[in-house]
Amino acid sequence: MIRDDQIPELVSYRTYESKISLDQAGDLSESVVFRCNEAAPVHGWFRFKEGFSADLLLQLLTKFDYPRNRELRILDPFCGVGTTLLSAQLLDAFVINAVGIERNPFIGFVAQAKLNWPQLRPNTFLAEAADALESAAQSSELPVLSSIREGRCISKYMAGRLLGIHNALKSRTANYQFLRLGIGAAIEPLSRIRRDGRALRIVSKPYQRADQVLDAIWRRMHQDALVLKSRRQKGLNQSTVFVGDGRNPAESGIEKSSIDLLVTSPPYPNNIDYSEVYKLELWLLGFVKSSSDFLALRRSTFRSHPTYGRSSLASPEFMHELQSGKLRETLGRLLERIERTEFEWRARLLEAYFSDCWDALVNYNMILRPGGRAVFVVGNSLHGTDVPALVATDLILAKIGECLGYQVESVTVARSLKRRLSGNHFLRESLVVLRKSNAN
Repeated sequence: MIRDDQIPELVSYRTYESKISLDQAGDLSESVVFRCNEAAPVHGWFRFKEGFSADLLLQLLTKFDYPRNRELRILDPFCGVGTTLLSAQLLDAFVINAVGIERNPFIGFVAQAKLNWPQLRPNTFLAEAADALESAAQSSELPVLSSIREGRCISKYMAGRLLGIHNALKSRTANYQFLRLGIGAAIEPLSRIRRDGRALRIVSKPYQRADQVLDAIWRRMHQDALVLKSRRQKGLNQSTVFVGDGRNPAESGIEKSSIDLLVTSPPYPNNIDYSEVYKLELWLLGFVKSSSDFLALRRSTFRSHPTYGRSSLASPEFMHELQSGKLRETLGRLLERIERTEFEWRARLLEAYFSDCWDALVNYNMILRPGGRAVFVVGNSLHGTDVPALVATDLILAKIGECLGYQVESVTVARSLKRRLSGNHFLRESLVVLRKSNAN
């Protein structure tokens, strides 16, 4: 059980929580996890445990009573593998133009390939796949990444086999993107690793043949395309992916006051570098070719992990609110307490993280229409043991929104998180709903 004497910030969290609309009645536990998507056609083409459910978008559109007779513009600035975009594309009941932004080029490729599923040509797909398996030559040119070249995370033989198959696919232009995605989906099961928390964990696995794993993945993709093509009775909604910085949608061409609804799950402040988590796919499929490229990618992401390299200072407005303004109680005192411990680096990380949240909300206020909503799926986190620090991301994000002129429409608790020092309702995943003023 977490006590107030262990974490003094609990008092300020409770005080702020009492002033906003906090909903703990609904059961959204299955809406904020990706596992529900794994059996769904196309959604399950790549296992992405950081995502949320394909059903969440429809739940939100229904809850907010959006009109069905005019086009809605939806943005997911941290779109991952495109769950929001694919859900929007397939919704018959609404007219939607959805846009997503993803910084990781491999993950962005996955999202775009899934959205392109109508272009998959079932009549030639399996034949092209079989021909690639049969004609592929073992590649001896492995990427320079030591985890691959030294065989730690994937055997050198398996890496060479996958690279050889990938090379054989490049001449099959009709279905290349889908066959390539299949290789990406096969890398984790054929490797020596499991994605676990903030890193790749080396585990013992039974040997599997690359050809058998790929054949099963490709057959599933072929079947999914047939199923969706047979179901479609009308045209698809428009969905688009940009590889870019989700903190600043204008850089990806999102127009001012053009978005009705923003739905996203930004990186959590949990020290996880997702470039590292998906490095095998990035390197083996050629999205990263050098160590300098890889480091540049890691340093360009949302500052949720210690490898960030964005050196620009936080805005003066954010620092004022943090040190003596509205963020003083919910965040400022927490950072000061952490700074006095041996883990002062964590205070710098959290300050950078919430500075990025501030900047992102400033930019989202520009691209949302008056009265438009921004919905964030976020997770609170507990750091440290001897000197624990509970980061109530949902409340801090809501408070930042309040500072920037948003209405805090609601904070809905989706599920409790089972963690060490459990027994406190602040350990949870939530949906934070902010609304732009109608006057803007």
